[in-house]
Amino acid sequence: MLQLNLNHANSRTSPISITEKEFSLFRDYIIKTSGIFIPMEKAYIFETRLSKFLVDAGVNSFEELYSYILKKNDPLFNQKIINSITTNETKWFRDEAPWKVLEETLLPGFIDDIVSGRKMRIRIWSAAASTGQEIYSTVMCIDNYLIKNNIKGVTLDNFEFFATDISSNVLETAKKGRYDKISITRGLDEQYKEKYFNQEGSVWTINPKIQSAVNFSQFNLINDYQGFGLFDIIFCRYVLIYFSEDLKTEIVAKIRNVLNDNGILFTGNYALYDLFEDNFDTDYYGNLTYYIKKRR
Repeated sequence: MLQLNLNHANSRTSPISITEKEFSLFRDYIIKTSGIFIPMEKAYIFETRLSKFLVDAGVNSFEELYSYILKKNDPLFNQKIINSITTNETKWFRDEAPWKVLEETLLPGFIDDIVSGRKMRIRIWSAAASTGQEIYSTVMCIDNYLIKNNIKGVTLDNFEFFATDISSNVLETAKKGRYDKISITRGLDEQYKEKYFNQEGSVWTINPKIQSAVNFSQFNLINDYQGFGLFDIIFCRYVLIYFSEDLKTEIVAKIRNVLNDNGILFTGNYALYDLFEDNFDTDYYGNLTYYIKKRR
């Protein structure tokens, strides 16, 4: 899940301060390229995150760096800029509730749809996948449910798992499915760790069965969703709050268009009902609010 690093580094102070004009240039550039909106009070994000690029570009100010970016027009360099602005805060089974909803409410219906022939496949999209914990949690949850309940005639092959993120760095980690001793413990209980991971020294590698079930792809949520097909569940968690109000509305509309009727949208542990009231019904699990696409 994409999340800006909003912690001012009590931090480390950039040797070069960003001016109001330079902030405006980079704010607009980041909005244009990623959709992320950074308010003026968070200007230090640019100072702390972009300072290293002054050296790389051989320039002495953020305005010169901005000119360098436009003149160079190097997709790889531009991607590094985006990667540096976005930090990815994630954990296994984050907040737990979405997977409780999946097990207790959604999977029985999906399995019935598959067994009856109403559906051949259930499609699930993690729209800000970060280093893969969210989508792998989902695959493990479903696989464990099928095994635990001795479900016949339904396997992981009846589910399609699609995961995207704007950051190329985190996707590389996600694709490898290899996690260090800190990240493996964040939210993952021993049952899942023992069942689905192999330890190699200080690294835990996810079971190939789980890893191979996921199709990872780099994707910017402000782009066109055509060609994705329709999904039954979309995880777009802790992401929308970082976009401008107009972009939030636009992205929600595009998400709606790629959800099946009665498809489920998980957005995180916050209510954004004003964005969804015309096109979604709400449901609840404990403190979690989630959204169900209305039929038109």
